[in-house]
Amino acid sequence: MNKKETVQIPSYAIKANERIRWSDLDAAGIMYFGQYVRLFEIGETEFFRALGFPYTNTQFEDLGVWMLRVNFSCDFHSPAYIDDVLTISCWADSIGGASIKLRFAVERESVILGDGSCTIVSVDRITKKAVKIPDVLRSALESMQLEKS
Repeated sequence: MNKKETVQIPSYAIKANERIRWSDLDAAGIMYFGQYVRLFEIGETEFFRALGFPYTNTQFEDLGVWMLRVNFSCDFHSPAYIDDVLTISCWADSIGGASIKLRFAVERESVILGDGSCTIVSVDRITKKAVKIPDVLRSALESMQLEKS
């Protein structure tokens, strides 16, 4: 569990805080591994909100795309416990033609507890076939990396 952290969180990463609740724990009294999906989702939601594409409005509908998750991975380094306040960092690691690879790190007091990635593919809302990331979204992604790096 205590393997050496090698994740470098870039300066342009979007951060959010979340407190560990009783319902997040497993029988051993530590955060259940499946909760990392929830934490990564919080990071992703805040990431897109910071880009100007909050999930609460119709911007993805207006762009004619869905952003589907096609891959998720996570490495666990150290446990989280009830009442820990965790910082979730999210950033775009790479931007392809139709895909975005988001990276995540979950920290407690600057110690990385877990890190991972999620690949998201832009698909046509009707055909569900991969399509190029809309230009306005691509521009926002690229400008975030340039402005904050």
